[in-house]
Amino acid sequence: MAHSSIENSGIGHSGGEHDMYGNNGNGGHNPYAAPPSSPRPPYPQQPYQPPYPHPTIPSPNRTGAGAPDAPAVLRPHTGAGFGWWLKWLLPPVAAHRLCRPSRRGRVVDPTTRSVQRMRSFAGFVVVAGIALAYNLTSVTERVLQPWIVFLQNCGLLIVLVPLVTGVFIRCARPHLRRRYLSRTRGPAAALGGLVGGALLLVLCLQLQSNVGTHHLPLLLITLWCMIFAFTALANSVTNVFRTADVHDTLPPLVSVVLVWSNMLIDLFTDTYADAPEGVVTVLLYGGPATVTLLALWELRRLRVYYGHTLRRALGR
Repeated sequence: MAHSSIENSGIGHSGGEHDMYGNNGNGGHNPYAAPPSSPRPPYPQQPYQPPYPHPTIPSPNRTGAGAPDAPAVLRPHTGAGFGWWLKWLLPPVAAHRLCRPSRRGRVVDPTTRSVQRMRSFAGFVVVAGIALAYNLTSVTERVLQPWIVFLQNCGLLIVLVPLVTGVFIRCARPHLRRRYLSRTRGPAAALGGLVGGALLLVLCLQLQSNVGTHHLPLLLITLWCMIFAFTALANSVTNVFRTADVHDTLPPLVSVVLVWSNMLIDLFTDTYADAPEGVVTVLLYGGPATVTLLALWELRRLRVYYGHTLRRALGR
């Protein structure tokens, strides 16, 4: 009976059932009830979309350890095989490996190389045509003049490359000097290979004159040294003694210094003394001016397409 009275009075009862608004069955409000939740529509499934592509400049044509247009036999070492070492016995391969740039990540611009080749060919045709038209040289000198100029450029490069490279490294920030100094092994290898090949060729020719042509091993060594010396000379002058191994902006600077140094030599030696004054002016200043403009154009391409500037290279 007591139980029924307690049940009827509501004492000890936990409360009636609550509706969705938190009200119990007795009409009271439950402050601890969860807030009402309204049904939400399902979130639509969006298909995956790749990020919006950002505008990019033309990707730089970079190379690993050699030029991309090199023949298969001249391509850089990609494995440790006996055949790679055996190819050093071929003079063009040895000259290519010693005198061509090999720094990984360097820029190889086919457009710049094509323009440089066309400019060199046009300059050779103009100089040869003027020499033939005004009879500035004899027949023998006309044949030897291109080779003399070629050897003169090589001799100047042997002097100017260490000088310009040293000034370039000295002007760089201290944290960049050690990196650039470690990259000078490429120009040093080109200089050493060319000078060593020339000295070895002179030694072989001297021994050949003493021994005679009947000594076959010495004749083969002399022939190897001769081919190596000429191909190393061509690769060294064309690639400015691997100065691109130090930095991509260095070859244009060396080229500008080289042509203006040649101009001073021609100016003081009166190479074109018999030509008219206007022709002499074109010959003396035309070549350096075009090479300077080409170097500025090359530096601009390095800045626009590849992000390389002289100021950034020096850390300024």
